[in-house]
Amino acid sequence: MSTWIVTGASRGLGRELALQLAARGDEVIAIARDSEALRALGETEHGRIEALAVDLSDPINVGTRCRDALRDVGELGGVINNAGIGWYKPFLEHDEDELRRLLQVNLLAPMQLCHAVLPKLLAQGHGHIVNIGSDLGRRPLANMAPYVASKHGLAGFSHSLLREVKARGVRVSLVQPGLIDTGFGGGEEGSGDGVGSLAAATLARLVLQLIDAPPGLVIDELTVHPLGQSEF
Repeated sequence: MSTWIVTGASRGLGRELALQLAARGDEVIAIARDSEALRALGETEHGRIEALAVDLSDPINVGTRCRDALRDVGELGGVINNAGIGWYKPFLEHDEDELRRLLQVNLLAPMQLCHAVLPKLLAQGHGHIVNIGSDLGRRPLANMAPYVASKHGLAGFSHSLLREVKARGVRVSLVQPGLIDTGFGGGEEGSGDGVGSLAAATLARLVLQLIDAPPGLVIDELTVHPLGQSEF
């Protein structure tokens, strides 16, 4: 049993990750800004999920709140940086506040959380950082330029950090999913047919398989698509 930090845990993939980790006996620090959804989540799985309401778009509090939450943690499994935001619209329709928020949540907050947990992981001599990116981290898409830029940045950060810390026993993995059946972008979670989008529960199981890989290897990047996705 160990403790995992999961961001974006109030819904979608993050919620599934928190539930599946807790169901197998791990402790979870579930991070999101929706305190009501987190409270409901924290009441499940025999109290193994600790709700931590943090607005990842606020750069001042991210690292501090995470370090505070780690003070009483024994064995730290690692962190799964899952939270993300984005809008499908032409670049010039974004205002500067949206650009700052997007880069903060999608790129800077994962870096801040890694900065907060790495001292403990390195001291343990083991642990795992999983960054949930997007297949758009490897390809362009019109009308999503800021989002795509943030995911390209997360890919570069993940692979570079892995090469910095792997010799000390810490693994870093980048997961690049295609379309997921969640509420991202204004969709209705659970409305997919299982062919054109990935079920959040299925993708969460794949992430758990990734972190359960034998300690002598690292899956540095995992790309997964629904069979019915038209472009990737």
